[in-house]
This record gives sequence, structure tokens and C-alpha cells, in this order.
Amino acid sequence: MRTLRQAMEEQDLFVQFAACGLVALFGLQALINMSVNVNLMPAKGMTLPFISYGGSSLLALAFAMGMLLALTRRRAGSNVSAASGRRANA
Repeated sequence: MRTLRQAMEEQDLFVQFAACGLVALFGLQALINMSVNVNLMPAKGMTLPFISYGGSSLLALAFAMGMLLALTRRRAGSNVSAASGRRANA
């Protein structure tokens, strides 16, 4: 939920869509795995993110999480330029 909130605060539409898509990827995969474990769905063979063993799955999820962290990080330069722009206008 924190990542979705940070994504919605971004100005760039690409960052919003990419972050929401990656959060949906993690969330849906975890939701399917949990529903299989409580017998709400038949077993699909999907791994639980960062928990279940699977080399390619772990590598893909680590790469996707790195992209998500890079998309939602706070950039120091954007705050500095906004502050200097306010001083120039004042």
C-alpha cells in the first residue's frame, strides 16, 4: 500500500503505471499462492514471492523489485530544483 501511495504522488505517468503494474504482479502472485494454500483454488505451481524456491522466479522477482524501488525512490535533485525555482520567483 505504501508503494501505491508513493506511485500516486509521482508526476510522471509512466512511473505511476509501471509501479502499479509491478505491485499488482507481486500482490496477485502472493494472493494466488495464499488461496491455493487455503484450498480456495486448485494448485497452479506458482511460487510465493521471495519465499518459495525457484531460481528463475527469484531472479525475476528480485529484478522487478529493484525496478520498483528505483521508480519510487525520492530524488534529491527534484526537491532542490523546485526550492531554487521558488526562490527565483520570490
